[in-house]
Amino acid sequence: MTQITGADGILVNTFEALEPAALAALRDGKVVPGFPPVYAIGPLKSHTSTVDDDKPEPMGSPVAWLAEQPARSVVYVAFGNRSAVSRDQLREIATGLEASGCRFLWVLKTTTVDRDDAAELADVLGDGFPARVQGRGLVTKAWVDQEALLRHPSVGLYLSHSGWNSVTEAAAAGVPLLAWPRGGDHRVNATVVVSGGVGVWMEHWSWDGEGRLVSGEEIGRKVKEVMSDAAVRARATRTGEEAARAVAEGGTSYRSMQEFVRKLKAT
Repeated sequence: MTQITGADGILVNTFEALEPAALAALRDGKVVPGFPPVYAIGPLKSHTSTVDDDKPEPMGSPVAWLAEQPARSVVYVAFGNRSAVSRDQLREIATGLEASGCRFLWVLKTTTVDRDDAAELADVLGDGFPARVQGRGLVTKAWVDQEALLRHPSVGLYLSHSGWNSVTEAAAAGVPLLAWPRGGDHRVNATVVVSGGVGVWMEHWSWDGEGRLVSGEEIGRKVKEVMSDAAVRARATRTGEEAARAVAEGGTSYRSMQEFVRKLKAT
């Protein structure tokens, strides 16, 4: 803790409208007396996220598939690069997505290390699943540019483990997030999903390592409910607008970064 309090400042990938109470508590010394200045400079954008509107997407790619779907009609499903879901729970998620009647794009992982993920989709989800959802569902194990997907006009909901990058990217895109925390700091992040207007937290859904399976029926019902909830969508849209204002010239994150740079130059 002495190393932290001795720092010249702390840069945080967040913005004032997303976490006003937490930022105020840190700055007022309510968490740790003598805490250094906190600079909210987010939401940060990945340098690897690039969109070339003049370059056609390959046939069958997630972005090409999204381009064929109606606006705000697709549920994007992903649980992060370092999170794996049990095979039984994956089957229930598949059942839920099918039962929801919604279009969906699912980035599927069966292990926590990409190079070990050699499982066939049919083995994981069942032989008949791809055929039953053909035309309204796309499942891929390939790497995707998540920021680009969330910014796509076809995406209307993000079912996520609520890792911090996912929370801030959903907030920036103005896409409602249905939080299903799996481990680590995810439950803390899920509280921000709710308080910051990003989306909804399913508090009673299972945590990684717990024995209870969340049924496909329950998943499907909740996905359909949140997809049709105009109030949730409106809150997420407002949060996205706040995020854009924060990083624009003169915004809170823009000014915060300028202040930090001025402090560095003065030392």
